[in-house]
Amino acid sequence: MRKDLSELRREAEAYFRQVEQDLNAVNEAYQHILMTFDRSLSTGDYALLLELIPFMEEGEGHLALQYIGKSHRLLRILNIIKLELLNGRTPFCHACDSEKALWEKYMLTLFAFRRLLFQLSQDSVSEAAVYLQRNPVSPLAAYIMTQGELLIPSQDFYEALEDLYWEIWSPGEMQQFRALIQSNAVRPQT
Repeated sequence: MRKDLSELRREAEAYFRQVEQDLNAVNEAYQHILMTFDRSLSTGDYALLLELIPFMEEGEGHLALQYIGKSHRLLRILNIIKLELLNGRTPFCHACDSEKALWEKYMLTLFAFRRLLFQLSQDSVSEAAVYLQRNPVSPLAAYIMTQGELLIPSQDFYEALEDLYWEIWSPGEMQQFRALIQSNAVRPQT
């Protein structure tokens, strides 16, 4: 059923009233998230860092997820770190002493993955490979980032990552990565 113009106008006005009401709480929640990242990364307090997950998913931080797009990636990073710590791996945030440094690492890694995937030129692929070898990520991070960013990687992309990391990832990590990509390959498409 099609909505008439007056109904769409009322919905838009209601939405913007809600945004205006939520604005202070959104800004406070987002600042809390950023400050907690900075505080926990500067001290290496991963427990404090992981407290942000329920804060963002269920607590006051949900408003940041609702209105600030970057929050979704920050939550993805937190979930990567949580899984790495649970699996006894070096966390993605290792050697990052601030949210800004962590954000830069995530975005540069993502950019390198995209260069590998799209292969616009041999130089771009070579530069991406050099970056990824100098700044390795765990199999969990590689998989979650590619899936979470909707890159829709091919088998060639995954094989390129295996080739890049074969000397860096342990046999167990390589096995974990292969299991992750295999589990995705057999999922029914919807």
